[in-house]
Formats: sequence, C-alpha cells, structure tokens
Amino acid sequence: MALENNKLPRLEWRDVGGCCHHVNVIERLYIGRVCQGVPADKRIIIRDVNVSRDHAVITCVGSALTIKDSSRNGTWVNSVRITSGGEQKLISGDFVHIGSTKLHVVFSEQSDHDNPNDIDLTETTRVLSRQETLTHLVADIRGFSTLVQQTESSLLFEALSQLYESLTNIVHENRGTVKDFAGDAIFAFWEHNDENDLVAVQHACHAALLQQQAATALFSNLPEKFSKLRHLELGWGIATGSVTVSHYGVRPENLALVGDSTNLAFRLSGLANKELSSTVVICHKTAKMVEQFMLVTPLGEVDTKGRTGKEVVFSIS
Repeated sequence: MALENNKLPRLEWRDVGGCCHHVNVIERLYIGRVCQGVPADKRIIIRDVNVSRDHAVITCVGSALTIKDSSRNGTWVNSVRITSGGEQKLISGDFVHIGSTKLHVVFSEQSDHDNPNDIDLTETTRVLSRQETLTHLVADIRGFSTLVQQTESSLLFEALSQLYESLTNIVHENRGTVKDFAGDAIFAFWEHNDENDLVAVQHACHAALLQQQAATALFSNLPEKFSKLRHLELGWGIATGSVTVSHYGVRPENLALVGDSTNLAFRLSGLANKELSSTVVICHKTAKMVEQFMLVTPLGEVDTKGRTGKEVVFSIS
C-alpha cells in the first residue's frame, strides 16, 4: 500500500448509537474492549462483551499496513477470518469486522481521537459458540512417519517450511483460513456465513487443486540435498457440513471447530492417494455443490475410520 501525498491510513466506524468515529494509524493502533495502558489516540475501544480486552493490533511500517489478531472470537477482513494469532496485510478500502463493529480502512490527512469512558476492567470476554456451515480442507503428507525416521530433521523442516508457505498462500488467495499445522498436515476452512455457499465450496476445491499443482512443482524441483523428498506425495480431503465454532482454553489460537464434517475431512485426506488412487477426495455434500462447475468422478462407498456407516465419496479435477 503506497501512502500517497503523505496521507495516513485511518479507520472509520459507527458505534452502536450510530455516531461516526475515525482515528489515524500512526505506528500502532490497538483495538479491543479495554486496551489497558494504551493512550487514547492509539486505541479503538469497542464496548462489546464478544470483543476481547486486547482483540487486535494494526501496525503501519513504511508503506505496509497489517493487522494481527489476538482475540478469542475472531477478526475478519473483507468477510474472511484471519488465522487465529496471525497477521494479514490491509489496503485502502478493506473492511475489518470485530464483534458487531465494521471498521473501514481509508486515507486521511486529519487526526481525530475516540476517547472512551467508563471502561469496565472487571468484565470478561464472552466466548461465542455458533453453528456455522464450513467447508474443510485437509492436506496430509503420505508416509510421513517413515519419512521422519529416514530424513535429517533440519532438511525435512526446510522442505516443509517451503511447502506450508506455498499451501498457506493458496488458502489465503482463495479467501480461506488456515487453522492448524498438525505435523504432517495443513488444515484450512471456509465459512459460508457472509457469502453464497457455493462460492465458499468453490474456493476450497479450487485451492485444493492449486495446492496439488504447487506441491508437485515444489518437490520435483528440490535441490540434490532433498533427493529423498522429491517423490513426496500428499492427499487432500474436503468435507462440508454444520459445525460448532467456539474456543478452547485461554490461548487465542485455540479455535474450536466441532462437528462430523471436520472429522470427515481428516478421514478423507487419509484415504486420498493411499487407499484411494485419487489425490483429492471430497464428500457427497461437497460434490453435489461443485458438480456444476468442475468434473466430479464417483469413487463409490468407503469406510472412514472411527465413523459408523459408509461414506459416498468423489474426486475432482
């Protein structure tokens, strides 16, 4: 983001009473329900028990504006959740959603301050539990346990760092959120709340196919020292369904997604490119939603570890 004509980035918003506010971002701007110890011109106070005491911070360094989430209930940029505890770039025109407040990123030559009063320092953050429809994407490395035994840890870490960076970028470019890196897997999800369900599913499926291409290109072009990893393979599982979205524990990164579709995505990733020859395996609900815009091939019924009954699954290309 270029700060043209010496203009400062600023945030504009309306409070619950409809009053307009704005504040310039000079170095750092803290957003939360309390932001204790932060000067009034460096903070935005949102009086909402769903907002954490210290919810997020926006940083301006040179020409770069970023927001970092440190909340328990989440921060959204343009309706896409930021990875819990993660950072994301902001540009002019972006909308940041925190609690029920929508903050607009714009440019300004003026400086004004919001001076909140009557802050309740004893009030605790109410952790939300919501029923949402999500599309889950899990990419799982094949034969990881054997690979760890046979490969020097520093080399494996170096290769996986490149892989996860590439796969993460693809998720973000397709409006998804990376939840976890679970050793040999990357877990991402797409929320359906603020857009057409089909759009979210389409983004997830497109991301999986792009990740497949990126992983193949990365492994095939590794230097000689990574020769044992050149034939590394992954399997992708995609599942769509209703889950409870909440939070475990006191750490902001402990986002909880609880539901059968979350578990199913992991189970399908374990079958992909292993028991099943297809690299990307999707559930029947996902298949029904994407069959109109991409090739969906039935793979039949499969058992999924720990779940009763059989699951009808498909591949995409």
